[in-house]
Amino acid sequence: MAFTANNFIPASGSANSDAGKTFQYKEGATLAAMRAANYFNDAAATYGLKSGDVIMLIGSDGIGFSQATVAANGNVTLGNNITSV
Repeated sequence: MAFTANNFIPASGSANSDAGKTFQYKEGATLAAMRAANYFNDAAATYGLKSGDVIMLIGSDGIGFSQATVAANGNVTLGNNITSV
């Protein structure tokens, strides 16, 4: 599946521009498919997704949290599921 902008919503509002943001994204794809490189490039361009922001992913095989890394060219990669130690 491809990224669908209507399924990408901010889950936090941050008055401090240096603070990371949290987003929610839900669709019928697997978590692995959504974590594929460049899947969220449009989110960086359209919604200002930045390195360090967190996306709560809701997919066909469960829920996960991933931290975004956005390269200077706008390509987005997501880390594996974020867990606490």
